[in-house]
Amino acid sequence: MFKKYPMLAAVSLLLSGTSLVMAQSPASVNPLLVHSNAPIQFKNVTPANIKDGVARIIAESDGLIKKLTTVPSGKKSFENTMMVVDKINYNVTDLQSKLGLIASTYSEDAIRDTATVEAGKLGTYAGNLYLNEPLYKAIKSYASTAVNLRPDQQKFLNETIFSFEKNGMKLSTDARKELFALNEKLVKIGLAFDKNIAEWKDSLVFNAAQLKGVPPEFLAKWKRGNDRYVVKINNANAVALYENADEEETRKSVYMRYMNIAYPANIQQLDSLLYYRNMYASKLGFKTYAEYTLADKMAARPVNVWAFENDLVAKLTPVVKNELAEFSAQKTSGALNPWDFQYYKKKLLNKKYQLDPNEVKEYFEMENTLKGMFTIYEQLFNLKIVPVAGLPVWDSKVKSYDMFMDGKKVGSFYLDLYPRPNKYNHFACFPINIYRKANGQEVLPVAALVCNFSEGTAEIPSLVAHHDVVTLFHEFGHLVHSLLGRSVIASQMPFATKGDFVEAPSQFLENWCYEYEPLSMFARHYKTGKALPKQLFDKMKAAEKVGIASMYIRQVYYGMLDFTYEDKYDSIRNTSLNDVALNMSRMTLLPSHPDTHFICSFGHLNGYGANYYGYMWSKVYAEDMFSVFKKKGVMDKASGLKYRKEILEKAATKPEIDMVKAFLGREPNAAAFSESIGVK
Repeated sequence: MFKKYPMLAAVSLLLSGTSLVMAQSPASVNPLLVHSNAPIQFKNVTPANIKDGVARIIAESDGLIKKLTTVPSGKKSFENTMMVVDKINYNVTDLQSKLGLIASTYSEDAIRDTATVEAGKLGTYAGNLYLNEPLYKAIKSYASTAVNLRPDQQKFLNETIFSFEKNGMKLSTDARKELFALNEKLVKIGLAFDKNIAEWKDSLVFNAAQLKGVPPEFLAKWKRGNDRYVVKINNANAVALYENADEEETRKSVYMRYMNIAYPANIQQLDSLLYYRNMYASKLGFKTYAEYTLADKMAARPVNVWAFENDLVAKLTPVVKNELAEFSAQKTSGALNPWDFQYYKKKLLNKKYQLDPNEVKEYFEMENTLKGMFTIYEQLFNLKIVPVAGLPVWDSKVKSYDMFMDGKKVGSFYLDLYPRPNKYNHFACFPINIYRKANGQEVLPVAALVCNFSEGTAEIPSLVAHHDVVTLFHEFGHLVHSLLGRSVIASQMPFATKGDFVEAPSQFLENWCYEYEPLSMFARHYKTGKALPKQLFDKMKAAEKVGIASMYIRQVYYGMLDFTYEDKYDSIRNTSLNDVALNMSRMTLLPSHPDTHFICSFGHLNGYGANYYGYMWSKVYAEDMFSVFKKKGVMDKASGLKYRKEILEKAATKPEIDMVKAFLGREPNAAAFSESIGVK
């Protein structure tokens, strides 16, 4: 995923980026407000300049609005109206991006907490921009006389007016004041929800017998004394135990803790988030928050999402039944439980395909995997990725790189790969600098992957399970998209593509993890250096679809749960939110445990409200685009360059469906998608 910020959860603010020049003496330079291609001085960030940055951006934006709204009707132009809107958006979005990274990654409590609070202020301000009546009237006035606009200019003008009107510009002054207050509530609630997840701390203590079957590299990291192992509850550790711990009680105990992250703190936050979202949508004249948020998505209406999701349930369920029956047969006693799924999947892979996932990951040492992934992207898209030493970073283990396209530098990025306390606990691409071009100068984009892979030890380096290799390729797909996209109007940045398409470019790149030609370029045994044997890959390929329908029906469950909360709120408002989740989980055909509360750590319920379905919706386009490479060769450079030109570089300058058609040379279809999820 790419990281969406609270300001985008409450109001569909157009993402943005033009210019910001602020007069500052050298002594008062704020590292958060320097817009150039010099390295960002992360180590110079303080609570004081976080507050100062937000105050300055709000003040400058207010000044730009005042200037824009005083231009006489006959003197309005695209440059003095819409490009000023673009500049305001840039000011806000670029700083919000930096605050999002700080709040999610910095170790210092004071800095992290200040970033969270100030991001709330800026998010509230951003949401309320689209309730500013003088600004709206100025844009409408310009629109009534605008002629001879380029397609991207007309798209920006139309979408800006639509966003104003969608968000309440046609309401009375008093009604808009109520929306101001609601927007402020929603931003604060969303920030608190995310903060509770990031700062949750929990651990379990085991002895060696309880950890039988767990690989030694994990035991070495957890050992704290004679027969005492302390396991922090995070994604990497949980997966290691789900897959390997022979003792069912060990797997269950980790599952119960992992599925209760941020409980009970986030039950109230989620309840409030849904309540105020529903109220917000109602005041805007929408039946539900889902209807509100879909107004500018590809799906357009809730009925289309329900039809899409229900069709997937119908197609996947028979396959899931067969899969779970095969998994259950591996368990000698008792029913198959959620904490058993990955363990018995691994057993089945070993028995039926003679495939041991622990053997596979010995060919995917982290550093070598990164280099190999870079090589694939370099060859497909004519890129060059160069490590850069000595740049300022927010943690000593963060690595930095420059990216070049056709020999020209196009941006920089950071990799923050391993868990630590108070850090965002999943996997995401965080934009940091937004691309802009103004006054003949470019400020290049900067982004970061913030991940939580299992870190190595002094004896054994970080070895990446194949499913984590897929995750890495996915997130790096977001990052490449964010760095290669270009637009004259910077509001049309890559992450401004519609919410139910934005995952397609990253899902598309996952496919290279299942092809021998690209894997053979870099997969080497971490001890011997020998290449991934074709025989082992053939086993991986044969087992590729094992459990795939079960995995995807869980994605459908997440999407339908999110959509139920946002589109069926009136019918569930008097029911426990957790009971709704537990009841709906039956579609996965695995039993749920009544004492789990995974919704408390399901961060997408904040950032992706009513849009989680977009993962599967995007996949339809991702797999259709990959079908071109299946025909012409997965490392076909001509296809890679066409994809780069028609999809990645276009950012959000064209309608998404037009970009896909331009790349495919035809209308898209769902044939490749159905095959990819294991159904006919």
